[in-house]
Amino acid sequence: MKRSLGLVPAMIATGYVSSYDEDTHTAKIQFDDMKIVSYPYQVCVTRSRDNQFETHLDVGEHVVCLCLGNGLETGYVIGTLYDKKNPPPSKNKERTVFKFKDGAFFMYDRELHIAQFVDSFGSFIKFENKNIIVQSAPGGNIYFNPSSDQPIQLVIDTRKYALPQ
Repeated sequence: MKRSLGLVPAMIATGYVSSYDEDTHTAKIQFDDMKIVSYPYQVCVTRSRDNQFETHLDVGEHVVCLCLGNGLETGYVIGTLYDKKNPPPSKNKERTVFKFKDGAFFMYDRELHIAQFVDSFGSFIKFENKNIIVQSAPGGNIYFNPSSDQPIQLVIDTRKYALPQ
């Protein structure tokens, strides 16, 4: 169904996600200055056709909405906001960071040309200066699987080869 904005009045409002439906990718919003909750709003995404990027909102996430018409019946979540309770994970403009609530993160630094992924247990893989650095969390293993049914396990005593932080 195509919709034309035409001359429909609109307003921008901020609020917090009160519920989120991952099947329909819609959210109900509790607006900052009002004691009402919106109808389900579609959540705008970065990419949705051939190249897709999927991420979901958390209940309590601070959002900015575009509300169409004279009320809050129709609207879209057009973005999320950092605030005092949830500051940016990196204040470095050269870095792109995806940080997850379980402690895992992905970081790319375009100035230093470093890509790093750390899982929630502390295992990581880091690409830096033409090197690939891999470290498993304590008690973890590193497996290589070169097109075979049986993975090859490479055991390295990480106590002897601890990486600098």
